[in-house]
Amino acid sequence: MTHGGFLDQGKTTNKIGLTLVIAGHAAVLAALALAPPEAIQRIVYLPTIVESIREATPPPVEPPPPPAAEPERAQPTRVDPIVRAGDPVRPIELTPLPPRPLPPVLPQIPAASEPAMLPATIDPSAVARFQPDYPSELVRAELEGSATVRVLIGIDGRVKAVEMVSATHPGFFDATKRQALRYWRFRPATKDGIATESWRTMTVRFTLKD
Repeated sequence: MTHGGFLDQGKTTNKIGLTLVIAGHAAVLAALALAPPEAIQRIVYLPTIVESIREATPPPVEPPPPPAAEPERAQPTRVDPIVRAGDPVRPIELTPLPPRPLPPVLPQIPAASEPAMLPATIDPSAVARFQPDYPSELVRAELEGSATVRVLIGIDGRVKAVEMVSATHPGFFDATKRQALRYWRFRPATKDGIATESWRTMTVRFTLKD
């Protein structure tokens, strides 16, 4: 007795399966033949309606995002020249400005006048003592001349200082200075009626007698 192998068993199994499939289809066909027409329509058309409903309602499709707007490009502006070549040049009309008003003239305030000053004068009672003594050495030399001096007269009329302006000989100036400080007297100068110091220039001449 020969035992079948694994391949023989497979062939037997395929034959059984095929028989079961054929029997199943035959049973379905018999049921359809014996069933009423309404049931057949329900069995036949129900899957079709369901599939048609499923196909009629597709899933919503999300719309694609709108494209980004491109930035507007600035259009080049054309500027016409103010004056074109060949155009006639028009003269510019200038409107004169109205004259500015002159500033008001302020009244001039007169300057305060300084009080008048009266110069010093020689005291008549001292005129005889104005001529100094002739220097003896200049007498022997038989030299004549003069001396011009500036004297400062105080408020009491006396000479407070003596300055030499010019002199023919220094001896003439020395004799004049001694005489002025000792004996010269003046009526002092006055300013607004008040005695004040002042300078005066005096000239003394030295002449030999025959």
